[in-house]
Amino acid sequence: MTDRLTADTDAVHRYQGATYPTGPQAPASVLGHLARHAAVLGDAPYLTAVAEDGATRTLTYRELDESSRRVAHWMRTELALAPGTPVGLLPVNDVDSVLALYGALRAGCPALMLNPADPLTRLTEQTAGLGVDVVVHGGGVPEDRVPGSVRLPDPRRLPDPGDGEVPEPLRPDDDALYFGTSGSTAASKLVAQTHGNGAANAAAVVRHHGLGPGDTFLGCLPIHHVNGVHFTLFATLAAGAHAVLAARFDPFGYPKLLTTYRPRVASVVPSVLDALLGVWKRPHLPEQFRYFVSAAAPLSTETARAVHERFGVRVLQGYGLTETTNFSTTMPRDLDDATYRRLMLDTHIPSIGVAVDGNEVAVLLSDGSPARPGQTGEICMRGHNVMSRYAGNAEATAEAFRGGWFHSQDLGHLVRDEQTGRDFFVVTGRVKNIAKVRGETVSLEEMERVLRALPGVRDAACAAVPDPLLGETVAVAVSAPDVVTDAALRAHMRAHFAEAVQPSRILRVAQVPRTSTGKILRPVLKELFRPSA
Repeated sequence: MTDRLTADTDAVHRYQGATYPTGPQAPASVLGHLARHAAVLGDAPYLTAVAEDGATRTLTYRELDESSRRVAHWMRTELALAPGTPVGLLPVNDVDSVLALYGALRAGCPALMLNPADPLTRLTEQTAGLGVDVVVHGGGVPEDRVPGSVRLPDPRRLPDPGDGEVPEPLRPDDDALYFGTSGSTAASKLVAQTHGNGAANAAAVVRHHGLGPGDTFLGCLPIHHVNGVHFTLFATLAAGAHAVLAARFDPFGYPKLLTTYRPRVASVVPSVLDALLGVWKRPHLPEQFRYFVSAAAPLSTETARAVHERFGVRVLQGYGLTETTNFSTTMPRDLDDATYRRLMLDTHIPSIGVAVDGNEVAVLLSDGSPARPGQTGEICMRGHNVMSRYAGNAEATAEAFRGGWFHSQDLGHLVRDEQTGRDFFVVTGRVKNIAKVRGETVSLEEMERVLRALPGVRDAACAAVPDPLLGETVAVAVSAPDVVTDAALRAHMRAHFAEAVQPSRILRVAQVPRTSTGKILRPVLKELFRPSA
């Protein structure tokens, strides 16, 4: 990690003054749980992947251990990947992609998690920015998705390295994962997460939800995304639980997953809940089901209330960023009915909960001092879940870590609940110009730059518009002659951004609203997209 900083880095990674690991039982990596569970749980299911056609494939803890060891050996020998060399992965929600991920980690090769739906230009920017020479994919991704990528052979047919091959031990501060996030360019904002980040977050999630052997967890979020990796895969591994992983969310098929696999907890985003409310007219949840955990996009009071009334269960809202390894806060599972209703159902904005173990959360004012309860400030974090850095971008890392806190650029306030004596947090807005579409973070400024680069476009500006199903969508105001058609604009955007985050609306304007110094008047821009009465 040649670009690790020294200024403020130590403070931002400490939790209650201590660096990770804090005790003898804390593993250096989430992989520390694998050998123990393979020996103790053996043939118990770790993962059941459910394909779009309903076909299933189950991976036991012993099979996970043996197959991922074979994949690691294949990466070291056939792909000639040395420990510390990053490898690109194009994962989908299937067993082979999961084994590719664990194989890379066991080989000591940090994995760049690539979204198979991203345009090739974005994938190329990310791999080039990190210096990735090898990209691996499973059978669920077309062979030509990334030219020169390597198809993972059937892990069950790969040679077993035997006991003679002993890989180098992993350290908590070794890089484990890279995720692309929004920024000036896709390549310049690559979040570097360490093995310690993953282990600490998994331990916190397991403790917060009381997960353990015998529990079943239902996930449908993509595993190229931070939530899918750390919640569905890593937390269940740490717990010795059974993860059921759907290939994708299907509102008509999802109820059958709930009733067939009978999970105790399910991970969703708000749009999943809204879709279920729209199609599941006679819900019957299994007796052991306790709650949905919603994250990645803001949860509305209306959705939380409708789930509570229609399904008879709670939604626990969580909050975090890729930079903080998924979860910084989550609503507690043990609240009494009155407290839950007060903080989630009878309020304008549902709470994102309390800080999970291993990290501290604060609301800070612009001068770095703590805000009073109810006073708006920036939500900041420090602890064992904070990324090591933005890879190759020391300037962005220093800005994010200033003052010994990670600055989320999300606005909010603290609620000191007298009934429980705990500090709850509420997100109210954003400092930065981003949209969150289907749980994916989109930089409005990056999208504006891409639009302005199209020949003929005089100016362009983007706004995040609330959407009842997707959380938000992107609306675009463009100043351009008629010869630059909407079709040309959309084709240009599809070359740079995934289909899921494409603008929902294009508005033609004579001029983009700007100040005399050239800054976009964001409030005026939003008014342009406000529905007329």
